[in-house]
Amino acid sequence: MKRYLLLLHRYLGLGCACFLLLLGLSGSLLVFRADLETATGLRPAPAANVASYQALADAVLARYPGADFNLRFAAPGEAVQVRLHLAAGERRLWLDGGSARIAVDQADGHGLFDWLLRLHETLLLGEAGETLAGVCALLLMLLAISGVVYWWPRDWSRAWQLRRDKGLRVWLGDLHRLVGIGCCVLLLSAGLTGAYQVFNRPVNDWINGWYGYRAPAKIKLAPAPGAARLPLDELVGRAAQAMPGGRLVDIKYLSQPGKPLLLRWRLPGELHPNGRSNVEIDPYRGSLLRVTPVAQAAPAVRLTSWVYALHTGSLGGWPLRLLLLLAGVGLALLSASGVYQWAARRHKQRRARQLQLAARCQ
Repeated sequence: MKRYLLLLHRYLGLGCACFLLLLGLSGSLLVFRADLETATGLRPAPAANVASYQALADAVLARYPGADFNLRFAAPGEAVQVRLHLAAGERRLWLDGGSARIAVDQADGHGLFDWLLRLHETLLLGEAGETLAGVCALLLMLLAISGVVYWWPRDWSRAWQLRRDKGLRVWLGDLHRLVGIGCCVLLLSAGLTGAYQVFNRPVNDWINGWYGYRAPAKIKLAPAPGAARLPLDELVGRAAQAMPGGRLVDIKYLSQPGKPLLLRWRLPGELHPNGRSNVEIDPYRGSLLRVTPVAQAAPAVRLTSWVYALHTGSLGGWPLRLLLLLAGVGLALLSASGVYQWAARRHKQRRARQLQLAARCQ
């Protein structure tokens, strides 16, 4: 049985080694994306004072009149991310959290970490690459399970040995096994959560259907001709009364008339770092149109929150993020060392056949 597991482990690993190496390295960096972007100046540093919501929206509309955009907030005073939706394409802006000044304005996907995110999610191959990344995540689960079964020792005194006197191939083989068993739980979790995020639609539809959930209809407004929008800070204040203790995470601002303002909140105890509680409000009259705390959201939202928080490391803070960094580096090491072992074994076998052939010819 172990022999077949070894063959399965070996050839599955060889088949997706390059992809897993890329996924591991890119994922390790993305776990610390916010810290690295701030440290390298790719996003503004936190400010002492806090700009008003209306000032932030006005800064965007002054440069892009009539645009639709999302304002994404981290913490008071920190840089505000703007996802701008234009007919010519998406743009990504960063606003200074204190002055509302536009510090960064670039096409979406052109930054270093946007490129890393596309590499991690799609392997730079578009929709087909996203499916391929999901398949690799499923294979990672099989590799983790088969690796543990194959590693499971009869003699536990030799389970953790790292032989340094048997040559590079043996040393790398021992290192491969030790890194694999050390990271197996994290790799299994990364594979499961990564695959779910790629193939979540049928799972979510099944969960929502099981609970009999139906998505609510979209809200359409009929504002009076010439009606002016209320100040954004006033609208946020009214919505906050429906989300006691919540932190505003995102404002979806739609410039065309007839569209409500969508505010996304993170309530105390929510797992998702960006929150999944919503308030829809009339931007002209200030009346609350629909309030959906996470407890009343689609049933699949709760599973999605767990999965996203585990995969990105936001659930456990710095300790989990550090473990995910080590697991990503470990996955890259496992991929590279596995390919080296296979190549070294092939070279050794080829060399042995040549020596046997030479002996017969003598």
